[in-house]
Amino acid sequence: MLDSGLELDVYKAFSADEAIDWLQRTKMDIVITDIRMPGMSGLQLLTLIKERWPHCKVILLTGHNAFDYVYEAIRYDGVRYLLKTEGYDAILELVRAAIAEIDEAHRKADLIATADHQMKLALPMLHKEMLSGLLRGGRITAERRISRFGQLDFPLDAQRGVRLLLARMEISGETADENAFRFDLAIERYMGGKYSKAFLIWEDRTLIWLLQPAPSTPEQPDEDSETCQLKGNLELALETCEETFGVSAHFLLDDRRAKWEEVADRFAALRKEIASLPAVGGKGSIAGYAAALSPVPKARAHDMALLQVKKLDLLASLLESGQKTAFSELLEEMLSSAERPVAADFPQAALGIYYPLSLMLLAHVQGWKMEEQLTELLEPDLQLVYNPALAPARAGEAFRTFTDLLFEWRQHEQDSRVNSVILFVQSYVQEHLEQDLSLVRLAEVSRLNPSYLSRLFKRVTGINLNVYIQEARLNKAAELLRESDYKIYEIARMAGYEYPPYFTKIFRKSLGMSPQQYRDLHAGNVLTGSEGAGGNSSASIIQ
Repeated sequence: MLDSGLELDVYKAFSADEAIDWLQRTKMDIVITDIRMPGMSGLQLLTLIKERWPHCKVILLTGHNAFDYVYEAIRYDGVRYLLKTEGYDAILELVRAAIAEIDEAHRKADLIATADHQMKLALPMLHKEMLSGLLRGGRITAERRISRFGQLDFPLDAQRGVRLLLARMEISGETADENAFRFDLAIERYMGGKYSKAFLIWEDRTLIWLLQPAPSTPEQPDEDSETCQLKGNLELALETCEETFGVSAHFLLDDRRAKWEEVADRFAALRKEIASLPAVGGKGSIAGYAAALSPVPKARAHDMALLQVKKLDLLASLLESGQKTAFSELLEEMLSSAERPVAADFPQAALGIYYPLSLMLLAHVQGWKMEEQLTELLEPDLQLVYNPALAPARAGEAFRTFTDLLFEWRQHEQDSRVNSVILFVQSYVQEHLEQDLSLVRLAEVSRLNPSYLSRLFKRVTGINLNVYIQEARLNKAAELLRESDYKIYEIARMAGYEYPPYFTKIFRKSLGMSPQQYRDLHAGNVLTGSEGAGGNSSASIIQ
């Protein structure tokens, strides 16, 4: 509908079977159909449309006032009835009205309410996924964390530090999960009014709580007072579980608050510590974890290396998905952790980070078949990527340079792939002008989603796909008019226009003259008669 002012993808069907084929291949928003057709009535087709696409708007056309058909059609929502004698403008008006209804339907409050309800049902799982990601070292900016906590109604404040509390139960088996929730209920009972919490059961059945003073707390207590208060409440919760349920656990409380950026590292250290807590006479215990902020360099360096290596899976995921900013932030964190022990004259700990990092990056280079691009890296840097032990003090910079190039290579490859797809689509259009060039067909041959193909074509070429097809068909028609003796209706079909009068209309609108005038002009003939009107215009798109 290029001349109607509407941006629509239009698909034509000359029989009920063709219409059904289109309905099976792609979603339709509006269908205009005759009530009386050979092989199937418009009402039968309407039933099939509503079964497959219940929200599709249907406009039924007829040459006379058929009350029985109207009565049957109005049983369906989104169906209109129009006499053919009312003309093209009336059809356009109904199409515009249908589009307005579709737009309004997208904003319906019941859809939002349904989404909100489903969101509430999914909140516990979403809380678990987000908390698990944070504990595994998932990278998230402070702004994103604040936004995400608000969206998911997370019970903790994204801008305040948290206390980590871990527990190892003395019992396992089928009742382990049940007992875990008993401990959580006991902690809720004794801390609920004073602390906000998030609870999670880890893969190894370690129980994890993240705690903050409740928002109603007048002022945040100092860490020593808070530790004393937490341990007192933990003693009450532990006694309750031992006496009421006959289950026990060993608790380990972080003696200081952790920033959200530190949570993953603190959690890893607490997990390591709680595994070594001994059982004491079958009873539970409560201990504090008070690791100094700057412990003995060598011991701390080894621990930090292990913690950073655990983030390699996330780093690889960011690399594969092309998230350069998040990747660079996490990489910088890992490299900084490696460079500190190098500065303290303990390079062995740094190599514990550098070598796994090297293996991961080089594996991606091989998987992406980019070995030839490695020659763009300076030889000294390339040698350090392969073997960081050659100069640990310079290895960090070599990795920074290498990963910057890796993202450049990857982007270049993706751009080349996109350009190849667009070139294929353009070539297919040029070679099949007389055939079906609908968005659905082009999406099928290019193996892309129709809407994605449309957006991609516009982004790469700067013009809409349907405009490109129209120009290609007009160029082909103009070429045939200049260089062949085919009749105009034959040229129309060869250029992809099945209805010659429509071809003439589009040609005149685009070039300012009829196809015959264009042929006469290029044959050197003088334009005469009624076809001469507009002959002085030369608004041609022909290249």
